[in-house]
Amino acid sequence: MLTRSSHAELARRTVIVTAIVLAMLTALLTLYAGSSAIFIIFAALVLAAIFHGFSEAFRYIGLPRPLALLLSYLLIFALFAVPIAWGGVALVQQSSELFSAVSTQFDRFVTMLRDSGLPVPEDGDAGGLAGMLPNPAGVFTSAGQALFSVMGGLGNIFIMLFLAIFVSWQPGLYRRGIVSLVPKDKRTRLDDVLRKTARSLMLWLAGVGISMLIVFVVSWIGLWAIGMPYAFLLALQAGFLAFIPTIGPFIAGVVIVLAAFSEGLDMALWALGVYLLIQGVESNVAEPIAQRFTSSIAPALMVGAQLLFGVLFGLLGLILVVPMLAVFQTLVHELYVKDVLGGPVEAQD
Repeated sequence: MLTRSSHAELARRTVIVTAIVLAMLTALLTLYAGSSAIFIIFAALVLAAIFHGFSEAFRYIGLPRPLALLLSYLLIFALFAVPIAWGGVALVQQSSELFSAVSTQFDRFVTMLRDSGLPVPEDGDAGGLAGMLPNPAGVFTSAGQALFSVMGGLGNIFIMLFLAIFVSWQPGLYRRGIVSLVPKDKRTRLDDVLRKTARSLMLWLAGVGISMLIVFVVSWIGLWAIGMPYAFLLALQAGFLAFIPTIGPFIAGVVIVLAAFSEGLDMALWALGVYLLIQGVESNVAEPIAQRFTSSIAPALMVGAQLLFGVLFGLLGLILVVPMLAVFQTLVHELYVKDVLGGPVEAQD
């Protein structure tokens, strides 16, 4: 039979457990409600890591750090500004034509599936490819909505850009601020872990950047060789989508094949062959090179996280979940597996 002291101890533990659970739920709801801001901040950290990586490359040739950082800012800006200034109008027109061609082929494919007896939703329910992608007409229904949409997107980009510049210019300031929040005997270890985490993110970005470049070059050469229209744009989207492992290359392949169908079945078969060539190069060349720069993430964990973040947070979550996993994996390995559990389980034959 429980005594009065036992009842008091049980009540105390119940209150503590309830408070912990409520605090965790509150934290999760807060993170979910502020997920857009969190993703913007993390995207800024990713961009800061890119700035830092380019600046380190410039410092190898003897440039001082401030000048190396300034050159890295100008280089990243030039990578986006020069193509737009050089052929922005033509690229926008070709992008519109490419989207129209892919959308038409997607609708034809859906109609073919429906005619074959498969339970495919009607156009009113599915909305075709346009229903699966952002609808420009819905965004720009009025001049006011267009202004707010553009300003909102540009505002997020400028916030991300300035955060990245601030962090990359004085990374030690923010690192010391975080380290100062823990007891003195833990500060050296936390500082070392934060440095390792930043390094793992930069190495992951370096590996993915090499993979993206290889995919872009191979795609452009292959699509140009078969006479595929919009070869540059299709190769560009394939290169960018290589940033999203597993899911990105599949989406890029679907777009390439659908665009090729607008030129006929023969071109679609050639495009499928080029896509298989791209996958072979990516699997056997790009990924092994990328894995030299970063620790591997378990494929099942990667795909599961992509599906979960894609459903919960949309496109931004799908894009950023893998670098988040790279950072989270390093933090968990260093702070929990090593420091709390004494190290990982060794692989046994």
